[in-house]
Amino acid sequence: MDIVEFLSARIAEDEAVARKLLSDRTTSESGKWYERRLLLECEAKRRLIGIMEAARQNALATLVSDPFGEDTEWIPQALEWTTLSLNALAVPYSDHPDFNRDWLWSP
Repeated sequence: MDIVEFLSARIAEDEAVARKLLSDRTTSESGKWYERRLLLECEAKRRLIGIMEAARQNALATLVSDPFGEDTEWIPQALEWTTLSLNALAVPYSDHPDFNRDWLWSP
């Protein structure tokens, strides 16, 4: 399982729990506020993952199409920042059994 698959699964789990609690009549108003906010955070994380994946795919496509081009010095940095960003998004899930400890690495 790669980090994007891992994050997508965790976000889906978070959403499912939030939706369940929002439909529970015993959930307090403050609890509902928190769950609505969690749903927005899930959407924000999905958007960030999409941005990072697009940047990573663009870098890889550029590398494949023109590996010795003059304008490829940005590729290693782009790959590094996308990887580090995805790793940062995974930190809250570090207690999950599918979490890869290598994702904790940071420079």
